[in-house]
Amino acid sequence: MKRPASILAVLILVTTSCFAAPVEIIPPELRGAVQPQVAVASSGRIHVVFGKGTAIYHTASADGRSFSEPVKVAELQKLALGMRRGPRIAASEKVIAITAISHTGGDLDCWSSTDGGATWKEGANINNSPKSAREGLHAMAGDGQGFVFATWLDLRSGGAEMWGASSSNGGATWGANALIYKSPEGHICECCHPSVAVDATGRVAVMWRNWLGGSRDLFLATSSDRGRTFGAAQKLGAGTWKLNGCPMDGGAVAINSKGEPLAVWRREKGVFASNPTAPEQRLSDAGNQALVLSTSKGTVYLWESAGALMIQRNDGRPERFADDARMVAAAALPKGGAVVAWESTVGGTVTIRADLLP
Repeated sequence: MKRPASILAVLILVTTSCFAAPVEIIPPELRGAVQPQVAVASSGRIHVVFGKGTAIYHTASADGRSFSEPVKVAELQKLALGMRRGPRIAASEKVIAITAISHTGGDLDCWSSTDGGATWKEGANINNSPKSAREGLHAMAGDGQGFVFATWLDLRSGGAEMWGASSSNGGATWGANALIYKSPEGHICECCHPSVAVDATGRVAVMWRNWLGGSRDLFLATSSDRGRTFGAAQKLGAGTWKLNGCPMDGGAVAINSKGEPLAVWRREKGVFASNPTAPEQRLSDAGNQALVLSTSKGTVYLWESAGALMIQRNDGRPERFADDARMVAAAALPKGGAVVAWESTVGGTVTIRADLLP
């Protein structure tokens, strides 16, 4: 029996699409919130942090489809928010940690929760030099078991440098500050966010956009001893980007199951990726704000292109993951797949959506 063309079209759509409909994870009264970040505890519980105005909020989910009523964590005067500035989150079964920066205070502030996010306690500033984090750009990641590493653009010496600190109790308290990288030319790129990844063995990978001779290329430094020491910084990619300005795009880094760093970044209009066996791979001729994940099914790349969110698995072909999507964040799930969150719009107002990646 010959099927009508309309039915065939529906069958093709159903069989080729592998993504469920995204869900809005915030209530209507919190629309206008931006810059979601995601962390997953070892049990698989999903935690999302985001900002709205001067306020920082947390919400959680057991299944990635329904989320708890957001709880206000804190408020910061002139909260650093937008273009990858904003709060960060790390989660274990015992402690959830959230960090953020106030342009007024200039410090990397931290809050922790030991009751699943119901209540929050403010801790000491992570940066030990007052106001040195005032640029407002930082990153944080954990292993899901209690080890957490934070890194930020630090101005204590005048020019922007990469500094870091670690926590062994989920972010409740932090150790000494350590210099990760100081540019021989006095500063790194001042307006691109750094990225950090942590694995279960204590490896840490930190990535940032450098400034050398007018080139704004991505550099990577790694540690095999939980961030106590780092190796020499290595430039990523074969090309270079001479730019008299700032792209406001710092790319992303992940660590795969072999302990190898995976990186993705923007250079000029294109999106590039690298790993130890492929120093440079062009993913797209036009894209920005890229992200990389290491999952049980391999490597996943996400990036913005023409208002949509694109996805590529391993060496496959890029697909359209979501329409009307910006500032993506994601985290791998313990049993496979990942949770993905991003900024979107409803009736002309920004909101936050999430979806599961099988």
